[in-house]
Amino acid sequence: MDAQHTGAQTTPADLDDRYDVVIYGATLAGIMAAVRLRLRGLRSLILEPTGHVGGIVAGGLVKSDGPNVDEAHAGLTRSRFFGGIAAEYGPDGAPFQLNGAQYLFEPRVAERVASRLLTEAQATVLLRHRIDGPADVEVTGRRITAIRTADGWHRARFFIDASYEGDLMAAAGVPYTVGREPASRYDEPYAGFQPVQAYRRGPFRPNTLYPVGSAPRMAAGDGDDKVQAYNFRGVLTREAERLPFPKPADYDPKRYLYLRQLIEQRGIAGLSSIVTHTALLPNGKYQTNQALFIGFDLPGASWAYPDGSWSRREEVIAEQVRWHQGMLYWLANDPSLPPSFRADAQTFGLPTDEFLDSPYGPGFPHALYIREGRRMLGAKVLTQHDLRKPNNTTATPVCCWKYGMDCHVVQYYAEGDDTIVGEGTLSGTESNPPVDLYQIPAECLFPAAGGIENIAVPLCFSASHVGYSSPRMEPNYGMLGEACGELAAQSIRTGQPVQDYRYPELAAALTEHGSVLDLPGLR
Repeated sequence: MDAQHTGAQTTPADLDDRYDVVIYGATLAGIMAAVRLRLRGLRSLILEPTGHVGGIVAGGLVKSDGPNVDEAHAGLTRSRFFGGIAAEYGPDGAPFQLNGAQYLFEPRVAERVASRLLTEAQATVLLRHRIDGPADVEVTGRRITAIRTADGWHRARFFIDASYEGDLMAAAGVPYTVGREPASRYDEPYAGFQPVQAYRRGPFRPNTLYPVGSAPRMAAGDGDDKVQAYNFRGVLTREAERLPFPKPADYDPKRYLYLRQLIEQRGIAGLSSIVTHTALLPNGKYQTNQALFIGFDLPGASWAYPDGSWSRREEVIAEQVRWHQGMLYWLANDPSLPPSFRADAQTFGLPTDEFLDSPYGPGFPHALYIREGRRMLGAKVLTQHDLRKPNNTTATPVCCWKYGMDCHVVQYYAEGDDTIVGEGTLSGTESNPPVDLYQIPAECLFPAAGGIENIAVPLCFSASHVGYSSPRMEPNYGMLGEACGELAAQSIRTGQPVQDYRYPELAAALTEHGSVLDLPGLR
């Protein structure tokens, strides 16, 4: 797929019209957009910043959170991607399947299905093609005309930013935000700094070591530019042919003092108690997530990522790699842990058939899980109010969704002499605040009137921080990608700005291939 382009010295005006749409990001959303575009007879070029297709579902997030109402997950995302994964496993995957779709799987299978869909979409895919900023995007009037990567300029009639970072929309001048709005912005009770709903855990002595920061000097409900914690979604195995947990070059066991205290306080007997309940995968593999109050998430380390340069993002990723790999090595080898604990941890290792070319070592995920990056300020901003009745329906839905408002810890800070506060969660408990079944309007997918006229954004779509916390799941991203593909196709066919789309035609195009836009539980 890493096709070679010539013409690195060309300008936008020199290029021919080989492609109708340029998609930035071979994520699930980008792939499903390309599939829809091919069904409309259009040609796609996908520029993927990394070395892999499939986004985080091929990069480690293999326990995909579907909607609480199964009927809400529909369209080609369900039938072709998650249904395609189910077909890969056949009857052996039955314990992991739900009505023909499979949400627990192996990364290599997800990447294989993603690659097959891209082939069917007849999309040209260029890997390791990044844009760095406004100088790489040519805008004429209100239209993007071309974007530039290392091998030159790429022109199209429409552009879809399907990246986790939102780099294309930002470089094109589309308004966006990062972090948490103040509660007063959209009158959202869960918005901004949330000290009341925070986790409080202890005793931890001392309670000011890494990764704990200082207490924020702000009032409840104040906004900030902080984002929730990222992590690597690791895959472990107990197979005899496994890779031992590597020891990072700058390994420092003191980083895990709080984890040791937490293990002692809770009487955790081994890594089995932390991992195996999280997610059992096919073929005896296990998915890691945060797991404990101090776990694989690294609150605070993610803040510089959304608006950072690629070099700054690489620093963020390196810190996350050190934290995660060091923790695995510590769990299996640190002499402060009981021998029985270490022996149990040593029964796990990294798989020999996953992530073989990862830049962070074989068996370790090649993609950091970006739970939230930039968010567009578009024609409609989805907020907390749109997730609950009576505001949960819209005249222009592109899909239905229901999943609790899920925000991981944003920051750790010390309180008193022995308490660590994990602030940012919206409930203060292990349960997410509930939502009702709701619809997502098309207007969340493109800029407001007067903005860029030929871009759609399925991942960094227009939402408040709280509004984003529920629909930020990969199965939903795929459906939003389908909608962006159909918006692009209609805009190209009519020659009209995406803001002037015709909803009846969009709805007909979506439902033609299985999208569900209305359900009885909405009212």
